[in-house]
Formats: sequence, structure tokens, C-alpha cells
Amino acid sequence: MRLVYVTVALLVMLISAVAFILAGGPFASNASKGTADDPELRSDRLPGEIFIRRHMVNANETLKTNLKPRVAANRDVAQGEEALSESIGLWLQYAVEKGDKGLFEQNVGVLRARFLKEDGWISWKVGTSSETVATNALIDDLRIADALYKAGSRWGKPAYTALADTISGSVAQNMVTAGRFSDFYDHTSAWKSHILTLSYLHVSAFKAMYERGKLSEPVYRSAVDFLKNLPTRDAWFPFSYDFDKGTYLYNDEINWIDQLYIVYHRAQAGIPSNEVWSLLKEQFNKYGVLYGRYHAQSKMPAVDFESPAAYGLAILSAVELGDREFAQSLYYRMLRFQILNPANEWYGGFVFDDETHIFDNLVPLLAERKMYDEGLLR
Repeated sequence: MRLVYVTVALLVMLISAVAFILAGGPFASNASKGTADDPELRSDRLPGEIFIRRHMVNANETLKTNLKPRVAANRDVAQGEEALSESIGLWLQYAVEKGDKGLFEQNVGVLRARFLKEDGWISWKVGTSSETVATNALIDDLRIADALYKAGSRWGKPAYTALADTISGSVAQNMVTAGRFSDFYDHTSAWKSHILTLSYLHVSAFKAMYERGKLSEPVYRSAVDFLKNLPTRDAWFPFSYDFDKGTYLYNDEINWIDQLYIVYHRAQAGIPSNEVWSLLKEQFNKYGVLYGRYHAQSKMPAVDFESPAAYGLAILSAVELGDREFAQSLYYRMLRFQILNPANEWYGGFVFDDETHIFDNLVPLLAERKMYDEGLLR
């Protein structure tokens, strides 16, 4: 039975790889991807980037949250053409890792024009109307600052480093209490959350902030130690921590994205997550897929869908942990959900029933870019 499973898995990987090549890999000629006079179909652009440029960019150059127009029923949720600071942070991260100066510079302009206040505070979402939100999101601010620090160093651009310093200064001033970080800061009421979502602990950004003198050594060391010493229950990391109560919150239903961000950020700091990572590999090897959510106690899937973003984060984690063969297995499974027929309107996208979320396209794009950078794809 195991031989049959391995054979089938190898055939799936081979078929997916052939489909990817036929559809036009990132280094294929323009002619193999579509019409040669299409400016979007450049040989240095991965299919996912082509999809985002074609279909997920608003007229004001922000990134749409959804492919199709939607009206948000809840101000706490982004929909349709509303844009997230999460999205521009991931887009900036991709641009600097790809080495795309033009894309990065363009989106620094979008950041300044649409999201950023002079003191470095960043709106967690912006809409097509003039209405603005009063809160930010720690993880997004950290990701944006980290991308700016990397761009400043890579391209010798002091302006990027200075902007990162401004954002870092806002985080340090408004979102740290007694050495602990908060989820968000309300700019209108000057109130900060007493909850920390543990997937927000972006150690790479903390290190850059510390090296630039924007975080004190005690705060930096405390954040790393806090992440390193996270407990587990039923093999899972907790979801958040309440500083007022001094307690961790564990969810009964586990979202792999939350767990994998913790695994990834720990891996970036050289901290293994053996219990959770072993569980993930066990589940993938058992089912041949990674379902989006699991019941915490039973470890059984709670849903029957798979998440491209979860696969993307698992790939990034695998690469960071040096688990290269597993990263490739995850990649070829993820590829099954991407439209790679250049004749399809949604070429390059992870589109289901003519709809998608920007997160399910940006994270896989980052993962694929990372695999090329690490020599896992050619």
C-alpha cells in the first residue's frame, strides 16, 4: 500500500511539474505564457505575480482583498476593494526578496499615501471611501518595517531605513508595555490592547529594530525568550496571551496559519518547533493533504478544504528549518490549486468559483520565490 501511495504521489508531482512548465514557468519565454506584446507577461514574473498585477490591484494602486466587489457588513473585516496593511507588507516583502526595485518603490509610495501617518502609525485597512480606521496591527507594522530595513540595506537607500525607523519608533512607543508587545494601538483613543496574538511575534523585525537602536536589549531579549518558551497543549501552540490575566488562550479548533506563523518566526530565530512540526508532517503523510483546520484534541480535520496560504507558510517554514524535501512535497500539492493554463482568465491565481482572497495568493507567491532563491526550483 505504501508503494502505491508513493508511486501515485510521484506521478502527481511529475504531472504538476509538467503542467507548470507548459503553462510558463517564471523563466519561460513570453510566447509560452501568452501573447508576446502583453506587458504583464514578462519572463522575470512568476505566474502568481502576473495574476496579482492583472486582477488584484485597485485604481489607487492598493491591493484588493477579494477578486470580486463586496460590501463589508462588518467594519472589522476587509472585503472587496478594501486594502489591508497585511497585503502591502507581504507585497513589499516579495518585492525586496525578488530584487524588484520598481515594484518596491511604487508600493512605498502607496504606503505613504494610503496607510501611513507622519508618526509611523499604519492603518490596518483602507477603503475606497474617505472613512478611516483607528487601529493598526502589530504583525503588519513589523513586516513592513522589516521589508524596508532589508531594502535599505540591499539597495543602499537610506530613505527606506529612515522610514523603517519611524515605523519601528511608533511600535516601540505605542505598542510595548513592561517589555511586552500588544496586538494593536488605537490612534484616536491612545489605547493599546492587553492581548498578544502569538503569531504576531516577528523576530526578524525585532532583531532589525534592536540593531537600529529602536528596541532596547531587554525588550528584544524578552520577546525572543517569550517566543522560545511558548508552551504547547495537545501538541499545539496557544493562540494568544492575556497580559492582564497572565494566561494563554488555546483554541479548540486549530487554524494551521496561526500555528505555522509561530513555527516560521521561531525558525527564523533558530528555535525548533519539533512537536508541532512533527504533527504537521504526520498529518500530511497520513492524508496526503494539509487541511485548513483541525480539532485540537483529536487531531482530526475539522474542515474538508485546503488553504493555499497554509501551504505557503508550511513551505516557508520547511525551507527555514532545512526540510527541503518536504518543502518540495508541499509545493507540488499547493500547485494543484493554482491556475496554470495561460489561456485561462485567472492564469496564475488561486481562484475558486471565480473568487479568491489576496492572502491566498501573496503567501504562495512568497513561498515560490523562496524556493527559487534556495535552488529548490529551477
